[in-house]
Amino acid sequence: MAEGRDDKNGRTDSTPAADKLGLEEIVHVANRIGLEYANAKREAERLELLKPTVRARIAIRLDDDAISEAKLRRLTETDPEYIEFIEKLVAAKGESDKLRIRYESYKNLFEAKRSLLSYQKAEMKLI
Repeated sequence: MAEGRDDKNGRTDSTPAADKLGLEEIVHVANRIGLEYANAKREAERLELLKPTVRARIAIRLDDDAISEAKLRRLTETDPEYIEFIEKLVAAKGESDKLRIRYESYKNLFEAKRSLLSYQKAEMKLI
C-alpha cells in the first residue's frame, strides 16, 4: 500500500492499528488528524465562499444581454467550469467529513482507553 493511501478501515499506512496505541500515541495521532481536518475544513469553507464568485464570473462570460436571467442562470449552472468547481467543492467537503469522523473516533478511543486504565487501577487497589 502506498504512503498516505487509505485501507478499508480508513487508516493510512502511517496510522498504526488503534488497539496497539497507548494514550500518548493516541494524542499524537488525534492531533495530526485534527490538523489535517482543520486544513480540509478550511479549504471546503473557502470553496463554499467562492461559489457565488465562480457562478458570477461564468455568468459574465456567457451574458450577451439577449438572454433572460433565468436562461443565463441555467447556462451558468450547466457550464463545465461550474460543474468542475462543484465537484471540487463536494470532494473537499467529503474529505473534511472523513477527517472529522477519524478525529472524533480517536478522541473517543482516547476516552475509552483512559477509562479502562482508571478501571484497571481501581481494580488493582481492591486486590
